[in-house]
Amino acid sequence: MPLKITLKPHEKALIGTAVIANGATKAELVILNKVPVLKEREVITPDEADTVAKKIYVAVLNMYANPRQEKDYHDIYFSFVREFIDAVPNETVLSIIMEMSQRILEGDHYQALKVCRKLIEFEQEVLSHGQGKD
Repeated sequence: MPLKITLKPHEKALIGTAVIANGATKAELVILNKVPVLKEREVITPDEADTVAKKIYVAVLNMYANPRQEKDYHDIYFSFVREFIDAVPNETVLSIIMEMSQRILEGDHYQALKVCRKLIEFEQEVLSHGQGKD
């Protein structure tokens, strides 16, 4: 099934292994084959990954963007997951991580990224309040 995306003026996107930049006007693209597609706002770079949840996101993003090297990122992913669970061991964290890991096992890395955004939001809440919630 084709994927239709709309890019704002000057917005960038990752399509397959190519980064594209839109021109001065809004553009609609139709992706006809199955390749990784991410808009600029969905990308966190390694330099921007300043928390454990963001580092998990980068690991999942690399699995998604580089499917042939996915297994190379598994150890990194599980290392950060263990670190996060050790730091914030509660039901909410476990539930989010279980859902994210299930999406990865199913090969649905884009959905895993969406779930990981919940983990980032939770982490921000914990950091701002100084404690987890159950």
